[in-house]
Amino acid sequence: MSGPTTGPVLQLRGITKTYRMGADNIVHALRGADLDVRPGEFVALMGPSGSGKSTMMNILGCLDVPDAGSYVLAGQNVGSLNDDRLAAIRNKHIGFVFQTFNLLARLNALENVELPLIYGGDRRARRDRAKQALEDVGLGARIRHRPNELSGGQQQRVAIARALLNDPALILADEPTGNLDSRSTAEILAIFQRLNDAGKTVVMVTHEPDVAEHCKRIVRMRDGVVSGDDIVASPRRADAELQRAGTAASVDLHGAAVPAG
Repeated sequence: MSGPTTGPVLQLRGITKTYRMGADNIVHALRGADLDVRPGEFVALMGPSGSGKSTMMNILGCLDVPDAGSYVLAGQNVGSLNDDRLAAIRNKHIGFVFQTFNLLARLNALENVELPLIYGGDRRARRDRAKQALEDVGLGARIRHRPNELSGGQQQRVAIARALLNDPALILADEPTGNLDSRSTAEILAIFQRLNDAGKTVVMVTHEPDVAEHCKRIVRMRDGVVSGDDIVASPRRADAELQRAGTAASVDLHGAAVPAG
């Protein structure tokens, strides 16, 4: 599948969320936000600090619940679910990728990827799935390495492999390139684009316009609502940028390689 099909994979209507920060400080993080994401989309979620994008991401991932409004994910009204059902729908439908990787230092790459399946299934089958996921992100030769033996970009690939293990319909990535150099950023974007080309729906929070231009759609937030929603006519292709860069130390995500300094 190369593009969106009928029916949204997620739909938010009138979402509000308020936090109390101390006795007198009330933060209105979301003020009636609406959003549809259809299967096969690759969406960048952007906005300044305090715009509500992080709260939006937490609600999309069923890590938090709105005060008001409706959230329908894969045909289910998330607002009506208890904590156990929320956890179940997260595990079934959503794969998470975070800026800080969230890998366990004492485990190697293979063991980190296995974690979502640790309590279920045949151990050998579980290990085979984890190994295949690592091979799919180009880390087949690093499966026994611990996080401190991997670069930042390699650690993020481990995190992506872990997110894919349950074959989720939706991948939520929160600033996945925020801690990476330009070459690692291009490599991670190339993986997301390949996953999206294969039919995965991806929503990615980013503050970097260069990164957002690799997505098919850019949703902008301000003051707790969606303030802009634009289709990217010709998304930049990270694999092409890597090819142009060759062995250069850095990659210009707008075009040609940046020479090594």
